[in-house]
Amino acid sequence: MALAERYVGAYNDRDLQAMLDVLDESIVSHPSRLAGATDHEGHDGVRAWWKAMEERGNWYRVGIREIRQPDPDRVAILGDIYADDQRVSPWCLIMRVRDGLIVESHSYLSDADLLDRLGLMDPEASSTEGERLPR
Repeated sequence: MALAERYVGAYNDRDLQAMLDVLDESIVSHPSRLAGATDHEGHDGVRAWWKAMEERGNWYRVGIREIRQPDPDRVAILGDIYADDQRVSPWCLIMRVRDGLIVESHSYLSDADLLDRLGLMDPEASSTEGERLPR
């Protein structure tokens, strides 16, 4: 679950290298519409996505409320997206992990209840809870 915190920390700190350090070279990422909904693959795809966000200037901050591990190779981050210290949307990222790196990620502008109803998460999965606002 530390991997999830490192991922969010890298995003909030605008640290591309720290982000790449937690991603497998063959990462397949499906960002939310707020972050540029174009899917991207590999570190080159992440770099292009990052550059596009920098050029648009539409950075958001993420606050973590809970981290769940629905399966041994999946981790879900539940939180909120903020712009100018105002909550914009609930947010969830479900990542698949292999060998300590993120190999796939899906970002949703949704809360845990909807994802539970869709069968994307196990509500009984181990978790860490507690509001952690963005830095």
